[in-house]
Amino acid sequence: MGMSDLASVAVVMSTYNGEKYVREQLDSVLTQDYPNVSVFVRDDGSSDGTVSVLEPYERAGRIHLERGKNAGVVHSFFSLLEEVCGRFDYVAFCDQDDRWHADKVSRAVSVLQGKDASVPQLYCSEYEFCDGELRPQGRSHLNRRGVGFPTMLYENMVSGNTTLMNDALVCAVVSAGVEGVYCHDWWCALVASAIGDLTFDDFASLDYRRTGSNVSATGTGGMSLLRYRARKFLQGGELANVTVQLQKLARHFGDAMPADRRRLLERFLHGGRWSKATTPVRLRQKGSEELALRILFLTGRL
Repeated sequence: MGMSDLASVAVVMSTYNGEKYVREQLDSVLTQDYPNVSVFVRDDGSSDGTVSVLEPYERAGRIHLERGKNAGVVHSFFSLLEEVCGRFDYVAFCDQDDRWHADKVSRAVSVLQGKDASVPQLYCSEYEFCDGELRPQGRSHLNRRGVGFPTMLYENMVSGNTTLMNDALVCAVVSAGVEGVYCHDWWCALVASAIGDLTFDDFASLDYRRTGSNVSATGTGGMSLLRYRARKFLQGGELANVTVQLQKLARHFGDAMPADRRRLLERFLHGGRWSKATTPVRLRQKGSEELALRILFLTGRL
């Protein structure tokens, strides 16, 4: 089978001050066992040597490189999606400091090729936690109770660096614009779960490097994770951003959603406190976080 017979894949990477690890990440993308891959990199105004690391790849014709001004990660990735929309069968988000397993793309393509290409589709998976030197520290367990539309509303269950999207989803996301998007990966998965399909694969597709710049409580457990999330959302004012993202979903895609999903979304956007708190669907993966979310509904914080 020749290249022209294989589904085309665009990998989009946004870089920012990532000179230390971006070469290893890029090499792992360029040595995938799936051959029909094109790589698009947008540098988001780095002040270090990131662009200098990228330029030899550009000169060799191995990547398409855009030298951009600092716009932030969401806008930077959206700029890349606008560039590839309508041009490739599939698109994958890529971080700047992980290491992809050699079969990451081929595994994801094999799953999505069995799906209806006219319907927005998103594939995602688990990953291996690693320290800054990529020493393994355990496997992720993002999907504990199933992932679908209800569980995507108030929790991002999709790690963007594991995703593969079909063109129908990419172009739907681009058509709605970037305003009101809280997290680019969450938004893409939310749209897929609302008007298409989201497939979660119990497969570790990459080594996720946890460094000083990206270490969070994700991957830890118990009170440590609960305190981190409470601080992030309650003290950081992030709850309003989640609501704005759901309002955007209703505004742009409400008419295209199945009736049951639309009714559920409307209940959380316009229902009363008690109605939200007693909605008989599971919204979070962990019981303690489910309880905390219901309390937020009752107290009017969401």
